[in-house]
Amino acid sequence: MSDNMEGKPTIDRHRDNESQEIGNLDLPIWQVMPEVVEKLRNNKKLILKSPTGSGKSTQIPQALWKEGFHKDGKILVIQNRVAVAVEIAKRIADEMHARIGKDVGYITGPERNADRRADIIFATAGVFKNMIRNNPTLEGVSVVLFDEFDERQLLMDISVALTEKAQEKGSPARMVLMSATLDAEKVGEHFPDAATAEAEGRSFPIEMHFAERAIPTYDMPQAAAERALAIHQSNNPGDILIFMPGKGEIQETINTLARGGITGATMLPLHSELSADERHRIFDPALGRKIIVSTNIAERGLTIDGVRFVIDSGLARMNSYDANADVTKLLVGPCAQDSLKQRAGRAGRTQPGECYYLITESDFNKRATSTRPEIMATPLRDIVLQIKSMGYSREGDPLHFLDYPEKVNWKEAKNQLRMFGALNPEDETKLSALGEKLAEFGCDPRDGAMIVRASELGCSQEVAAMAAIRMSRPLLRRGRELPEDVLAAYRQFPKSKDSDLITSLGIYRAAEAAGFSSSWSRQNHVSWLALRDIQQNVRRIGEGMQRAQVDLNNGGGTDVLCKAIAAGFPDKVFHSVGRDRYENETTGDMAVLGNESSVVAGKIVASRIIDIQTRRGGQLRIISEATKFFENDS
Repeated sequence: MSDNMEGKPTIDRHRDNESQEIGNLDLPIWQVMPEVVEKLRNNKKLILKSPTGSGKSTQIPQALWKEGFHKDGKILVIQNRVAVAVEIAKRIADEMHARIGKDVGYITGPERNADRRADIIFATAGVFKNMIRNNPTLEGVSVVLFDEFDERQLLMDISVALTEKAQEKGSPARMVLMSATLDAEKVGEHFPDAATAEAEGRSFPIEMHFAERAIPTYDMPQAAAERALAIHQSNNPGDILIFMPGKGEIQETINTLARGGITGATMLPLHSELSADERHRIFDPALGRKIIVSTNIAERGLTIDGVRFVIDSGLARMNSYDANADVTKLLVGPCAQDSLKQRAGRAGRTQPGECYYLITESDFNKRATSTRPEIMATPLRDIVLQIKSMGYSREGDPLHFLDYPEKVNWKEAKNQLRMFGALNPEDETKLSALGEKLAEFGCDPRDGAMIVRASELGCSQEVAAMAAIRMSRPLLRRGRELPEDVLAAYRQFPKSKDSDLITSLGIYRAAEAAGFSSSWSRQNHVSWLALRDIQQNVRRIGEGMQRAQVDLNNGGGTDVLCKAIAAGFPDKVFHSVGRDRYENETTGDMAVLGNESSVVAGKIVASRIIDIQTRRGGQLRIISEATKFFENDS
C-alpha cells in the first residue's frame, strides 16, 4: 500500500473471513458488536463510547473485517502514538492468525510494515493527514477508525475534519470516533447525523492512594522508586507500571531503583525513542516482577497483562504555547483528571489493582476534568497553512472542527502568513510558492521562513539548528542566583551581542564536537535532554527540507545569520525614524525604546524582553519575541 493510496488498491481475498475464528470473544465489546456493525452499515458516522478494558481498539477492526467491510476498501485505524499503533497492529495480526505487514500493517512515519494488499492498516494521525492530502476523497478506503479521540490532539482533530470533508465530497468511506471518556453528547451535537453506541467495560476494583504532601517535579523519580521498592518488598504479587513525563525521568527512576539494591525484578523503560523490539519486551515473560517505567504511551490502548500496581507522577510532556517567545514547545506539565483516571485504569485491566498517585488528593481535585483540545492552545498560523495547502480555506471551502477558536485568532493567523509571503497575492485562499514550501516543513511557519531565507543566503544548516533550538527545552539553567560553578561554565561559551540564538547555536556545536556526551553535559551544566530534543528536531526539519526541496548548505557570518533570522520575525524588527522612535515596516507599529532593547546603527531594534510598547487603535500593546537580533541593512 502506498502512502498516498492513489487509485483503488487491490483487495486481498486469500482468507475465508466467514469461517475464520478471530478475536477475543470474552471481551465486553462483543456484547454490542452486532449493534456497532449494523449501525455502521446504515450510517457514515458512528460515535462509540467504550470504557477502558472493553477491547474496542483490538476487536472492532477484526469484527469489521469479519463482516466483510474490507471488501469495499481498506480498514484504517488512526492512533495518536507510534508505539500504540505498532503494538496493537501486531496483537490483531496474532489474534487473526494473520501476517503482520501482509494482512495487517502499520504506517507510522518512523516505522512502516504494510503491504499494498493489507486489509487493516494502522497509521498515526500525521501520516493519515498526508494520505488524505494526496487522496482527498479516500478512494480505496472503507472505514476510518479514530481511536482515543478524546485526547483531542491537533492532528487527530484535523484528520477528523478532513474525513468529514471527504464524505461531503462524496466519499463512501465511513468514520468511527472511539474513546473511553468521549463526551458523546458534545460530539453528537457536532455530528447530528451520526449514530451512537455504548459498550460496557470490564474493569476490576482499583484502590486509590494519594501523596500526603506535594512532591516537587524534580523529586518524582526518587518518590516513584521509593514507592515501587516498598511494593516490591511487601511481596504482594503483580507487575508495577510507573508513569513519568519523559525519557530522562524514566532513566532516573530506573537508576534510583538500581541504586536502592532492588533484586528479583526486571526493570523496563517504555518511550517513543526505543526500537520496536525494545518496546515489545514489556509483553515478554520475565524473571520475577516486571517494573515498567513509561511515558503516557502506556496510558491508553496498550493492555499489559500482569500489571496490578500503578504509580503516577501526574505529569506528561505536552505541547505548550509560550506567548512571549511566540513558539510552541514540548514541556512537562500536570495531566487533567481524565488522563489520571485512564492511568489508574491500567491497574484494573486483568485483576484488582492499586494506584499510587504522587500528587495530593487536593491537587487531583483542582485539576481540569478533561484534557484541553490542542487546537485551543496553539497558534493557528500552522493550522491555516496546512488547511490551505490541502485546498481548503475559511473563506471558500472551510473545514469544521469540534472546537473552534475565535474568529479574530484565525484572522491574525492569516495576517501572519501574508506577512511571510506565504499567501498567493492574487487569491489568498491559496498558498504562494513559498507557502507550499513552508507547508512541507512540519514546523512553525516562522521557522520555515527563516530556513528558506537561510538557504538562499547559504546558511540553512545553521538556521535549521536554530529552529530546532527554538522548539526545544532550554539548553542552560535559568535563575537570578545560579551557583558560581554553573556561571563559570557558562562564561566559557561565546556570547553573541546580536542574537541569543547564535549563542545557543555555539553551545550546540560545542556539544556536537564532544559527541553529545552526557559527561560533557554534566561538566558544562548543559541540559542533555535539551540536546537530545534538538537532535530529534534537526532530523525532523531536515526531512521537511528534503520534501520542500530546500537546499542544505552552510557558511556565512553573523550578518548573514541575522538576515535569515529576521525573515521569520518581520513583525518584531523595528527601524529608527528619528527622535527615539521606531517603526515596523511590516505592521506599521510605532515603538519607543525599552530598557534592554538592542540598537544597531540606529536602524533596527528588537528584544527578547517584553519591553517594546506600541500603540495601535489607541490601545497600548506589548510586543515580545523569541530572540533578539539585528540586520545591518535597513
